Amino acid sequence: MERPTLKVKIRAKTGKSYANKIRKKGLIPAVLYGPHLKESIPLEIDKFDVHSLMSTISEGERIITLEIVNQDKDNKREVILKDVQHSWIKGGLQHLDFYEITRGEKISTEVPLRLVGEALGVKKGGVIEQLVREIEIECLPENIPPHIDVDIKELDIGDSLRIKDLKLPSGVRTLTNSEEIVVSVLSPISEEELEKLEEEKGVVAEEVEVVKKERKEEKEEEEETKKKEE
Repeated sequence: MERPTLKVKIRAKTGKSYANKIRKKGLIPAVLYGPHLKESIPLEIDKFDVHSLMSTISEGERIITLEIVNQDKDNKREVILKDVQHSWIKGGLQHLDFYEITRGEKISTEVPLRLVGEALGVKKGGVIEQLVREIEIECLPENIPPHIDVDIKELDIGDSLRIKDLKLPSGVRTLTNSEEIVVSVLSPISEEELEKLEEEKGVVAEEVEVVKKERKEEKEEEEETKKKEE
């Protein structure tokens, strides 16, 4: 099966100002790096080509081919998309990181966790708390899963699942701490307990305000005393 292809160009310049300049022209700055590259390669990509690629690749497709159109030799490279940066202010893509892979060599990358099923404890009124949403894994590039399912159906109130409890695909191992808690089912908070917590927060807030007021008055008294002494 032929890999999805994305046409890119080597950037003439690097730096923040040049990156902003090409963004205004509808281009997205990117970088290509990898263990067998002496130095990273700065790239620029037409944003429409990126959106087109994202809309056509199938779920789970992680490996793509970069075709460097302004490079004569070795202009096709197999890569994975390692990082995507968005602008929370302006919106849209701001930068892409590509990692060159070599067939037969394992790589490390992050994959998301997907909760599957409804926990037994939730049916009893418990609340799901997901503490880890993605984990770092190591495997061959062609074995990278699109996500890892976390079966929570048997979790009762007070139960938890750790990294070591996850069922990983064959040939995949996790680099994340095996004792880290992924998801828990918490006991529901009653209205009485919620009111008590709110009251406690209110008392603490009042105490803080009193302390602030006292310190302010002390500072004003000190300044007044200094003025009199002068």
